[in-house]
Amino acid sequence: MLLRILAVACFAFSIAQAQDIQYVSAENGLVMREQPNQGAVKVGVLDYGTPVEIIEYTDLSLDVRDNKKKVTGKWVKIKGPAAGEYFEDAYVFNGYLTEEKIERPLKIPFDAFTVFINKLNEDVASDNISINKNTSPTFKIEKDKSPENRYLKVKHHQDYRTIQVLQRYRNSIAITSVKGETKFSDFQHYTSSWKPLKMLYSDGNIFKTIALSEKDQKRFGTIDEVQLNSYLKNKNQVRSHIAPSQIELKVIMTDIDGYRTEKNVIFELPLKS
Repeated sequence: MLLRILAVACFAFSIAQAQDIQYVSAENGLVMREQPNQGAVKVGVLDYGTPVEIIEYTDLSLDVRDNKKKVTGKWVKIKGPAAGEYFEDAYVFNGYLTEEKIERPLKIPFDAFTVFINKLNEDVASDNISINKNTSPTFKIEKDKSPENRYLKVKHHQDYRTIQVLQRYRNSIAITSVKGETKFSDFQHYTSSWKPLKMLYSDGNIFKTIALSEKDQKRFGTIDEVQLNSYLKNKNQVRSHIAPSQIELKVIMTDIDGYRTEKNVIFELPLKS
C-alpha cells in the first residue's frame, strides 16, 4: 500500500515537473487569439508577469517590431485560467514569453484606466482594507516594505489628452506602551501637499513614485504637548514619535472631450523597524 502511494506521488510530481510554465514579458500585455495568426479573433490580453502553461508549439514563425527592435518567435498554444475565463486554451506569440519568473505588478483597475505598480504585488498584505471602484482602494503594506521609488504605469482604456499622477503622504504620531508595543495613534496627523510624479516614458505612461526624505518623515504641525501627554497617560503609553503612516496617489486623466477622471489609491504604511 505504501509503495502504491509513493508511486502515485512520484507520478504526480513528474507530471508537475513536466509542465512548461513561462511568464509574459510584454509590458503592455500579450494578446491571446483563437487561432495562431494575427487576423484571428482576439480572446483576451495577458498582463505583464502572468504565468502561462504552454501545451503546444507550432512551426508558425512571426517577427514583430517593438520600438524599432525586431522580436522573433513562434505561435504557441497555452491553457489554464490565464487563457481567459471563457476559453480553455488560446494562442500567443512566444517572443514575449520568458522562462525566468517575473514578479507580477500590483494591478488596480478603474473604468477609464488601470494602474500597475512594479514589484509591489507581493508587498501588499492579504487583508486589503478596501477595493471598491466607488471609493479609493486602500492597501496595507507589509512590514519593512514601501510603495516609494516604484515604477508606475497607467494603461488607458480610451483615447485621452493628458495623464498625470500626483503623490502626497501623511505623518502620524506613533505611541509606545510600557510593554514596548508601538502603534500609530489617531491623536494628530500631518498631510503634505500634492507633488507631481515625473513621467519617465511618455509612450507607455510610466512614472516613478517619490521616496520620502528624512526631513519629509519628520514634518508635522504644532503639537500641544500638554494634550499629548494627557493622551499618552489615558492610553497607558509612555512615549511617542513622528512617522509616515500613509502614502496616497492621485491619477488624473483628461479624455479627448475634456472630461476629467480622478482616482486615488491609498497605501497604509507599516511602522518601520
